[in-house]
Amino acid sequence: MKHSDPFWKPTLILTVCLALLISFTSFAQSYSASDNTHGLRVSGSASVSAVPDQASLTFTIEQRGNKLSSLKTQVDQYTTALIDDLRQRDIPDRNIRSYQLNVYPQYDTSGDGKREQSGFVVMRSLEVTLPSLELYDQIIDLALAQGVTRVGQVQFEVSNQQQLYQQALQQAFKNARQKATFIADTAGVIIDGVLRIEEQSMSQPIMMQMAELDTRSKSPSLPGEQQIEARLNVIFSIKNTN
Repeated sequence: MKHSDPFWKPTLILTVCLALLISFTSFAQSYSASDNTHGLRVSGSASVSAVPDQASLTFTIEQRGNKLSSLKTQVDQYTTALIDDLRQRDIPDRNIRSYQLNVYPQYDTSGDGKREQSGFVVMRSLEVTLPSLELYDQIIDLALAQGVTRVGQVQFEVSNQQQLYQQALQQAFKNARQKATFIADTAGVIIDGVLRIEEQSMSQPIMMQMAELDTRSKSPSLPGEQQIEARLNVIFSIKNTN
């Protein structure tokens, strides 16, 4: 199809050229802006000491025998008695988690090498969080006296973990700022602001696990001191002194 307007082709060519010119100018301005941005990248780290003030424990009540109904009754009775005693020692219900009852067949190997079922294993686990370490040894003795056969996954924890981590973050930024100031002074430039902060660490529960205890083991609680660490990468903007 032919256009009758004689100015159509020159107009089209001019429009395309203007579009390319605008695009090139925008690109040049963007490149120039990023090219003139000067930054000093440094890392900062800090740690805060803390002594764990609470503990989480997992109690397991286990019974073995041939009569399944009787085994279930025994485990339920031990569980109820333990929970009642924990409540009497001001352990709130929200700190007690009782898992479902588990039943497994028990096998023995005969003289000719055959595996034969000899009974059942019935068990239930409870996870308890102690709000104070002063209760630790007392609760261990209580649990073992109430039919608990194993104490496992003992973890000492810091209750105000988040607050301490924020303190470590503040100190980590100060550490990064001190590094940047020293480098800038050495290079003869001035710190002008902050361009970017990257957190390299996360607030995670600080725990210390102990070996599993059994009915013959009564170890005193010695959680010791823990370190809560924070790490940052910071990019500071800089400018010349003149």
